[in-house]
Amino acid sequence: MQPKQLEELFRKGFAAIGMACDQATIDQFVSYLQEVMKWNAKTNLTGHKKEEEIVGNLFVDSLACTRVLPPDAACSILDIGTGAGFPGIPMGMVSPQRDVTLLEPNLKKVAFLHHMIGSLGLNNVRVEPCRIEQLSKKPEYHEKFDWVFMKALRFDVGLAYVTPVLSASGKCVCCRAEPLPQDRVPKGFSVVNEMPYELPFGLGKRLLSIVGPA
Repeated sequence: MQPKQLEELFRKGFAAIGMACDQATIDQFVSYLQEVMKWNAKTNLTGHKKEEEIVGNLFVDSLACTRVLPPDAACSILDIGTGAGFPGIPMGMVSPQRDVTLLEPNLKKVAFLHHMIGSLGLNNVRVEPCRIEQLSKKPEYHEKFDWVFMKALRFDVGLAYVTPVLSASGKCVCCRAEPLPQDRVPKGFSVVNEMPYELPFGLGKRLLSIVGPA
């Protein structure tokens, strides 16, 4: 697709979830998408191959995650298993006052993340090249994060390790296709809220399960 077609794709996608972005941000998203497509040809960044799938399943889905955050409030965010930077990089792009840490153990994907952070000039986004099991043992991250997002990780695996890194009022957000059964939530946590939405381009329904310490 040509850049103008990609711009229109983004506008339609964001409009479907009731969000709008200015031209400068749309331009950055187009650049980001083009880099994902380019790197995807040699490095398996994502299983989604078509522009429409990537815009809907990754970019739009990432901005939908911002709905759980207090508007315009500064906070610290951890994106576990970010892959090609979703949802963390788009969240950092539209909210420069929020501090975002991307957690990704795959070094080829880490190289892509550093490339995109530099290309987009994101001073509020950083990468930790490790797993949550390792990060949770680092003292500098204890009680650091107000919000922890899990998009591509089994929630029961992730929740087992996030307790040390959550701030006193911190919450986890599980990006899911169906409601999170309370009886499957690990001991010490409970479902605080669930926010349903629908992706554009017929890509289906999603919801954000917000989980906090019980």
